[in-house]
Amino acid sequence: MLRITEASHSSQAKSYFTAKSADYYIDGQEQELAGKWRGKGAQLLGLSGTVDEKDWHALCDNINPETGKTLTARQKKERRVGYDFTFSVPKSVSLVYGLTGDERLLDAFRDSVRETMDEIESEVAARVRKGGRDEDRTTGNAVWGEYVHLTSRPVDGVPDPQLHAHCFVMNATFDAEEKRWKAIQVGDLKADAPYFEARFQARMGSKLRELGLATERTKDGWEIEGITGETIRKFSRRTAEIEQKARDKGITDPKAKAELGAKTRNRKAKNMTLDQLREEWTSRLSPEEQDAISRVSISLGGERVREERELAREAVINAADHLFERSSTVDERRLLAEAFKRAGGKASIEAVEDQYRRQGFLFAARDGRTLVSTREILAEEQAMLGFARSGRGMYRPLGSGRYEFRRSWLNEGQKNAVEHVLKSRDRVVLIRGAAGVGKTTMMEEAKEALESNGHRVFAFAPPAKASRGVLREKGFAEADTVAMLLGNEKLQQQLKGQVIWVDEAGLIGTRTMNRIFQLADRLDARLILSGDRRQHGSVERGDALRLLEDEAGLKPASITEIQRQERTDYKQAIRDLSEGNSVAGFRKLDALDWIREIPTQDRYRQLAADYLATVKLGETALVIAPTHVEGARVTSEIRDGLKEAGLLGRDEQTISVLVNANLTEAERRDASNYQPSDVLVYHQNAKGVRKGQQVRVDREHLPADQAARFQVYRQRTLRIAEGELLRVTKNGRTVEGRAINNGDLVRVRAFNGQGDLVTDKGTISREYSHLALGYVHTSVASQGADADRVFVAQSWDSQAASNQRQFYVSASRGKRSAVFYVDNRQEFLAAVRKSDERMSAIELVSGGRGFSPDAIREPQRPRERELELSHG
Repeated sequence: MLRITEASHSSQAKSYFTAKSADYYIDGQEQELAGKWRGKGAQLLGLSGTVDEKDWHALCDNINPETGKTLTARQKKERRVGYDFTFSVPKSVSLVYGLTGDERLLDAFRDSVRETMDEIESEVAARVRKGGRDEDRTTGNAVWGEYVHLTSRPVDGVPDPQLHAHCFVMNATFDAEEKRWKAIQVGDLKADAPYFEARFQARMGSKLRELGLATERTKDGWEIEGITGETIRKFSRRTAEIEQKARDKGITDPKAKAELGAKTRNRKAKNMTLDQLREEWTSRLSPEEQDAISRVSISLGGERVREERELAREAVINAADHLFERSSTVDERRLLAEAFKRAGGKASIEAVEDQYRRQGFLFAARDGRTLVSTREILAEEQAMLGFARSGRGMYRPLGSGRYEFRRSWLNEGQKNAVEHVLKSRDRVVLIRGAAGVGKTTMMEEAKEALESNGHRVFAFAPPAKASRGVLREKGFAEADTVAMLLGNEKLQQQLKGQVIWVDEAGLIGTRTMNRIFQLADRLDARLILSGDRRQHGSVERGDALRLLEDEAGLKPASITEIQRQERTDYKQAIRDLSEGNSVAGFRKLDALDWIREIPTQDRYRQLAADYLATVKLGETALVIAPTHVEGARVTSEIRDGLKEAGLLGRDEQTISVLVNANLTEAERRDASNYQPSDVLVYHQNAKGVRKGQQVRVDREHLPADQAARFQVYRQRTLRIAEGELLRVTKNGRTVEGRAINNGDLVRVRAFNGQGDLVTDKGTISREYSHLALGYVHTSVASQGADADRVFVAQSWDSQAASNQRQFYVSASRGKRSAVFYVDNRQEFLAAVRKSDERMSAIELVSGGRGFSPDAIREPQRPRERELELSHG
């Protein structure tokens, strides 16, 4: 595993990386805990060998140890001191090393860490601002201390074996062009952490094979063959402790759990030597487990385990199946990382990369990165565009003569959109409506206009909340989901020769859009697609709406006059964001004092306090966090505040809930991705199973051939109090028979005698398992919602999920305000300037949208960035 965390305070870096203060320090470990200087930057400062405390403290204070002068120019109070790159081996390796003390395992670990850190160092960069520039320049040097630890933090005073290394990288790199030290830019490195982690694990697996040890694949990587999961759990007490703390806090997200573990402290270890610890560890093992450890120990130094090259091919193919389900193009590193992980330590980096080159992928370079796609996806996009192009100008207008508007108050943009629908001669008609412009009101007028011309209008939207919720409330009484449109043959018969209107079309991928087009073709129906390409796109692959605009030659009607925001200056900021100008929008929001830089320890507490103040005033409030990690932190603070204010009952009830594991079809075919308590929920009929049926997972008889017909859910517990705000996570019904849709919010008023939840939307059975706390939304989940005031938690930890689209959606939800709580304004601005528009296969092969027109012959190493395009 590789985890990257920041240190914002000098004292934090000093104390954490001083052996005397390590809270898992035990007698006899001094030599293992001695830090080692690493990196080309350390050499430039004359630092080598064992870390000296004086030099370490100087760098933590941003002082050059050689000169005693300030190292980097920025000397801010809240200056980020550095970044902890923590490498951990699989638990079985820690266990075998802890019990045997075989130094060959330690050497393999240190070599794997060093080789991976050398790769990371080669990509270290600094920001360039001279001459009005604002870009990053690769410096290729860094300064870090490597600290190897042998155990975990203690539980009940006794640690478990856990071989790991903290490579603490100082926030300084030497810019040879400007000849000065600067702060390092680690955004791309953090985003690429899964790639570097996978390469580290692949290296470690190769080195173990050289030592005679075989590995077996697990969900997250691999373990040494012969060490059972039961044995590993005996030495994972710290993990079990964190899992319990997470359950107590209602945390389910794996990243949030990791963060909880990193910040949770335990009592210091008892004064025990390593020999005493080994005695204690051995006492936990059964005779059979001791024999297994002995067999592994005997194998060390034996004949090298043969590499399974065929497995490398399977790993690449399965990784591609998994990733291309939700993306038309993927970053090369993301694909390789997934392939390394799926190889399970049985194939080398070189073998996986060789098979990757042989699969006939399509490649192209953009902004210094390599993106990959497939011929199948290219053909899918071409079919979709071909249908739209062939229908341009081929039909009679849907309206006749001059139309008299019934809603005289509609603005020009709304009226033009209605006229566009009535006059269009295309088979596919597009309407682009930015956030908060009154698109649904325009739809009502257009529907009545179409009906007055003899057409029936059938409205659909991908999410149930938008179709069965918003659209039905706005006069589309029979509006339904796109899934219902595609799956209900009886409904389809009513659509022959009529008008199919799909709202929120930006949430539809290319595969589903092709199915809609095929249906429209068979039924001879006209299509109207409305949505906003700049808001969040589909979960499945392909931004279909954007492609239809850019590549099919369809001219959309645009509604741009914003109505949601009450303040003119707020409207102007959202208009900038809706046009893709993040910098201008950011500056306008900042001028309103809505970009608030607050230290980490106070940020979530302040956000929660502001949220509670809004609720007490009777205004509506919406809290957004780009990641579940930040969402869990904010939720905890809000619930504490609600309890203190008496707005949440002190007594809590516990119910069982199901959480969607969000596995792709490729993951659902893989038994390693399942947990013993998982539940399969079927959304289609299958052999021996009806739609809607729930089945407990059986890993020995996994219905992998039916993976397209079910989704996997994890069993969790949820503690609820009176007054609790909950979010429905799957369409269902109340005890009274009222429909509740995915995304609906309900307020718990009481619990009845059976323990059912009496809510403001009806009684929900305690057996209804598709519920979650509803205080915080991701920006994706918030799309389509609005509130008087919006509060957004957006720290450096969420940087990977921060971009133009997320910023626009989050900021545009508010009527009166939208406040962002950040830890660094400039880094936040840099993050939200990034575009997350997903590239299409067509754009990849055509050389459009910034792709290099040159041909790629093979995937390149991290620093080799001049790439070429190949169609096989």
